[in-house]
Amino acid sequence: MLDVDALYRQYGQAVHRRCLRLTGNKAQALDLTQEVFFRAHRYRKSFRGEASPIAWLFTITDRCFFDSVRKVEPEAIDEIEAFVRDEREDADILFQRHELVAQLLARAPKDVRQIVVHRYFDELNYQQIADRLGINEKTVRRKLAKFLDFARKHARRA
Repeated sequence: MLDVDALYRQYGQAVHRRCLRLTGNKAQALDLTQEVFFRAHRYRKSFRGEASPIAWLFTITDRCFFDSVRKVEPEAIDEIEAFVRDEREDADILFQRHELVAQLLARAPKDVRQIVVHRYFDELNYQQIADRLGINEKTVRRKLAKFLDFARKHARRA
């Protein structure tokens, strides 16, 4: 059986850094890190060893994060529209506005979420994302565009 205490000792800092990148807030990152290892303990029997332990923990991290922001209502419609309009100009700066992005990501399809998180939170380039997810670079670019389309549609409904 998987030793979650050993995983915490080995990967706790890496999980916490990812939580901090996702939340942009130290207190929320600590809470999220705690939730990640709580779930890892709870679901330790589900670890089949197909992926590395850190990949499994990062998957749990992403799910915990999206679960936490899914409940929060989106920002005002004009802020979402401004985000979508300005994204092409300087995406890295805009993605520092974690709360807005988190709310949009929580409502996006899972495959799109993974790409957006790898691109803007993990700061991977298109080819690295494609390699990590086993898809081609064109698909990565298309799905990022899909996220922006989703954000526009969501802004219109809000």
